[in-house]
Amino acid sequence: MLLGATMAIVAVLAVGMASADPVNSKNAQIFTFDCGGEEVTLVAIGNSRGAAFSVVDTTGNFVLMRVEGTETFTDPETGEVVEYEFEFSTGQGEKKGLQGSLTTCDDSGSFEDPELGTVTVDITVTGFFTPRTG
Repeated sequence: MLLGATMAIVAVLAVGMASADPVNSKNAQIFTFDCGGEEVTLVAIGNSRGAAFSVVDTTGNFVLMRVEGTETFTDPETGEVVEYEFEFSTGQGEKKGLQGSLTTCDDSGSFEDPELGTVTVDITVTGFFTPRTG
């Protein structure tokens, strides 16, 4: 069940960018991340298969390379707090020349799981913005 919740989060984060105005898509999922002290709003389309988000109010994208985080919930049977760490790479990993362009962004939130109750997720994504500068 926790694996299912993690896979749902991963699926949402590993979605691709839209072609027209992604914010207005019925499948749009909007995230606000703290990227080095700057608030960045990203939008993903829930039925795409890429690893890029559109950056709201720009023509740029954020290309996702790595996701890591922690899910925290209270075990309904024992009352104990459970922390589950997860991480994955999108397969675009350690490409040469990207190290200077990589940005780390953080977000946190919660959702209701029918079996677990409230699940809190702290997440860090690493990737790069396009067009690249420098």
